[in-house]
Amino acid sequence: MENGIRSSRNWPYLAAYFVLWGVFLAALVRKYSFSPQEALAGFVILALIFPALALLVTRRTEPLTHSVRHPWRETLVLLVYLVFVAVVLVQNFGPARSIKAEPQHTLAVFALKLVLFVTVPAFLLVALERYSLSDLFTFSLRRSALLPALWMSLAAIAMQAFLGRGLHDIHDSGLSTHALVLGIPLNLTFLLFEVGLVEEFFFRTLLQERLAAALRSPWGGIVVAAVLFGLVHAPGFYLRPAATLEHLGTYPSLFFAVGYSIVITSLAGLFLGVLWMRTKNLALVMLVHAAADLLPNVVPFCRTFHLH
Repeated sequence: MENGIRSSRNWPYLAAYFVLWGVFLAALVRKYSFSPQEALAGFVILALIFPALALLVTRRTEPLTHSVRHPWRETLVLLVYLVFVAVVLVQNFGPARSIKAEPQHTLAVFALKLVLFVTVPAFLLVALERYSLSDLFTFSLRRSALLPALWMSLAAIAMQAFLGRGLHDIHDSGLSTHALVLGIPLNLTFLLFEVGLVEEFFFRTLLQERLAAALRSPWGGIVVAAVLFGLVHAPGFYLRPAATLEHLGTYPSLFFAVGYSIVITSLAGLFLGVLWMRTKNLALVMLVHAAADLLPNVVPFCRTFHLH
């Protein structure tokens, strides 16, 4: 499938995303006096610079084989299922919310995410479309296949170090050197599965790939999957703002949560989507997503798992 940005099938989706993004940013600024600086910086970095960098570092990468048999039918199944997942998210993960102690609560939520975003959708496609697991979980651990992940991970960590608050939080946390030496690699490993596998398998490997095939536009798949990736975070922004590590206020409105998910969160889906489009390597996008989330999560991880 043609994945060049110049294709006439790609530009309408990109233009629609930029318009949608601008409309929601303007609404947030006007209605809630939202400061646009963070959003504009994120747009330049995540919607322009990082996708361009992803295209650059994957220019010699041969994508893995990942076939889609019935694009529209499989997309419909996944979208209907995503509505069900949204209901679970609105209910604050059901039984997991009754667990208050840490790290038990975090591990219970992680287990539920694995079931919701990996086990069940994989089972649906295996059962309904007769895929094998190797058809769905396409990955390569070869050095040449993972080299783009190194450059993108370094860029993501550098972005968080200079523009995020992760290093500042680490400095002010009072955590010992021993806790950080132990916590950073453990946190990266946890994020590799908690956000890398959970979110990238569903939104890139399954949903984006099928959307791209159904729309006959790889960039259309990227854009629609990125918007849905952002929107699935909206229930958390609305119901559990203190747990999201975002500056949302104590009681954000539902419209603000939806707008924020599009203006801020969906941006990450763009460059991750480009990486998946160019490589079809689940291991690669898992690594980059985990690295991008590393610095802001070091302190919460160490405290959750009692590393002092």
